[in-house]
Amino acid sequence: MSESALIDRFLPEYTFNEYHEIIVNSPIEEVYEVTKNVDLSKSTLIVTLFKLRGLPTRRMTLQGIIEDLGFLRLAENYPIEHLIGFLANSRVVPISDAKEFLTHSLSAKVKVACNFSLFEISPGLTKVRTETRILCLSTVTRRFFKAYWVVFKPFSSMIRKRMLKIVKRQSELIGWNCYL
Repeated sequence: MSESALIDRFLPEYTFNEYHEIIVNSPIEEVYEVTKNVDLSKSTLIVTLFKLRGLPTRRMTLQGIIEDLGFLRLAENYPIEHLIGFLANSRVVPISDAKEFLTHSLSAKVKVACNFSLFEISPGLTKVRTETRILCLSTVTRRFFKAYWVVFKPFSSMIRKRMLKIVKRQSELIGWNCYL
């Protein structure tokens, strides 16, 4: 990641992270738009994992998930990166803006930032990365979250890998539509 990446500015230090990437045969601008509102309902695995976790599945686009779960779109650098985040204790702690995320709420135990970052390899060829960073704000929280992460990280990885495949498929279909 570059030093100017939004995720580096919003959560430079973290306790746990997860990172995945994929190459997409489509222009960076088109891929960026798909990542901003990727439709996760295209994967029955993701929908099933959300249901098992007790998460809402009524609106499975990225924007719907942000709104339904109380996340916040923290920042955007078109067409390079967009970042969402949230604070949590046993539940998501509502925050009103990016400044509140940066200064963090005293009631929060965990800070989470998730991004999509895009790199133009060549015209029409884009690398898409997604990273999730988790900062545990206390030793007790770090211990608890470590146990949680051992159980849930494999499922989190599955969701992110499938999400990137959806981004690839949707972005490449947009590109093919211009030839029809």
